[in-house]
Amino acid sequence: MQKMKVLVLVFVMAVMTILAGCGAKSSDSGASQNTQGGDSAAASSTEPTELTVINQDRWAPYVEKAVKIWNEQHPDKQVKLNQLVLGYPQLRQKITTAAAAGQAPDFSLIDSVWVAEFADAGYLKPLDSIDPDWVENDFKKDFYPVFVNGDSYEGKPYAIRSQTDMALIWFRKDWFSQEGIQPPKTWDELMAAAKHFSQKDVQAKYGNSQGIAFPGGMKAGETTTSLLMPFFWSSGADVFKDGKVVLNSPESKAAVQFLTDLVGEKASTKEVISYEWDRATKLLATGKVALSVGGSYEYAMIKNTTGWSDAEMKEKLGFVPIPAGGSGKVATSAGGMDYVIYEQAKQPELAMEILKIVTGPELMKEFVVDTAQNSPRISVTEGLDKDKDWFLAETGKFLYDANVRPVIPEYAKVSEQIQKMIESSVSGKTPADQAVTEAAKAISDVTGLPQQ
Repeated sequence: MQKMKVLVLVFVMAVMTILAGCGAKSSDSGASQNTQGGDSAAASSTEPTELTVINQDRWAPYVEKAVKIWNEQHPDKQVKLNQLVLGYPQLRQKITTAAAAGQAPDFSLIDSVWVAEFADAGYLKPLDSIDPDWVENDFKKDFYPVFVNGDSYEGKPYAIRSQTDMALIWFRKDWFSQEGIQPPKTWDELMAAAKHFSQKDVQAKYGNSQGIAFPGGMKAGETTTSLLMPFFWSSGADVFKDGKVVLNSPESKAAVQFLTDLVGEKASTKEVISYEWDRATKLLATGKVALSVGGSYEYAMIKNTTGWSDAEMKEKLGFVPIPAGGSGKVATSAGGMDYVIYEQAKQPELAMEILKIVTGPELMKEFVVDTAQNSPRISVTEGLDKDKDWFLAETGKFLYDANVRPVIPEYAKVSEQIQKMIESSVSGKTPADQAVTEAAKAISDVTGLPQQ
């Protein structure tokens, strides 16, 4: 009986040893699969490699398409997509929480103004450390220069713009034509047009209640900064230069004074300080104003609100970049959402391959046409149907005059001071000169950078 127990014990141990060996082989195979190095173990594995992604609903289907394309082209290197889709308000918190816990995804979508902050925090992997050839021969050659610079931090590229949008002066082209007014190219022309449509007899003719609307305060949040910063650039001003805060300048004060004068000259109303982010362009779409400062991303909203056909949109809707101020040059802002790869990514090379498909010319063209968003790729803009996609083709030309908002880790705090500065002056609470001076000091304090 004792001998039988010994034999059973030996048998059990032998079985356990065999099972352990199988488990080890399975783990090794998975590790080889995950390296994406092209070795024989990865090639022979039937298990797909999981890619983790955090995204938004409008962008998510295109990542799914990219993975499908990859899987069709690489039957021996299949990808299993694990994609978490969130709304914009949840996006930042989820990503930062995951990264802080060491559980960042392989890649995600982020707002372009977060790139510097995330890169400075060590969350992001430089793209040229993954695929330097793509950076040199595609990214730097086909993306507009504003994105090559704007999606880099301390000289290294960290993000790929998925689409872009810009600040525009929207105007009722049909009203302008009837009044014999040309689209504004300068601040003086913009003021004159806005004041013209503020006259009581003109308002009685068109049914509008004011000349121009714009987001003028902190309630509109980031939209205020994004849409009004081009007035500073067209004035010849900026916030930072050569590591210093240069906001406190005559050019900046001229920009804030002009926005304040739009209210003071009765071309607009002091109520702009309480507008939410989309209020100004909604007023244009409902015929309440003749002009508005808005984003190119609002084209679809205007079309839906007015009920205009494509032909009517082309006939009745006008748009120009922010007119020239003291610099003599028009300006606009280039916003949008970026894809980034994380330092904690388990599959950085594979993530890069998928992103090259997602942001490649074919899928990017499909995305921007479907969403009425501008392309950050020159080739996609130039390849648009000039009749069918006339709006994207026309506004795409403005990107050569575009700038990005300050690329700095403390951007959120900087933007808040810019919003506060504009609201304080436009409301009449603080003179423009003083508002700029106070904002420059506050920005210097939050960034630790000296003032020029």
